[in-house]
Amino acid sequence: FFFYFCVVVYNQQYTLHERNMGFFTNALCLGMACVYSFFGITLAISMRDFWGPNSPGATYWNVADASGQWFARALGIWMTAVTTSPWWAGVDKHALKKVYLPLNLLFMPMFIQCAFYMGKDTAPPKTNILPVNMWITQVPVGGLLLISNLLAMRESAAKASSGRKRK
Repeated sequence: FFFYFCVVVYNQQYTLHERNMGFFTNALCLGMACVYSFFGITLAISMRDFWGPNSPGATYWNVADASGQWFARALGIWMTAVTTSPWWAGVDKHALKKVYLPLNLLFMPMFIQCAFYMGKDTAPPKTNILPVNMWITQVPVGGLLLISNLLAMRESAAKASSGRKRK
């Protein structure tokens, strides 16, 4: 619910176009940017050191070879660029929420797989701050983003149908 609070605070600075977008569209885009740009920046710096075997206490992956490190850097750059694009590149949030929907739908089973079915590859090492698989923390975050995404899509449908009635 933190990112919903951020949207309410940020709402005072919206342009008229952004205010017409809807609460959940803005909440989704801000939430995705907060979660995935933070994660993306740390992946771009070093997955191995932030979230991998060299992590001081928040290990998501227990294995991280050179190809995994390279891929994590590329993914981190992509995640950060796309999720922050409404603010630096003017990408339309209505279009972005459509892009996010299949991603969020596919991320949920993947988070569940990592949290509960990948065994020792994602099991918490003794050095973790939390004595649980860190992917378990992603399940509620992913669920909240998916629900926000579905609600944002519903806003679009409601505005489209109300627009048709006026004509």
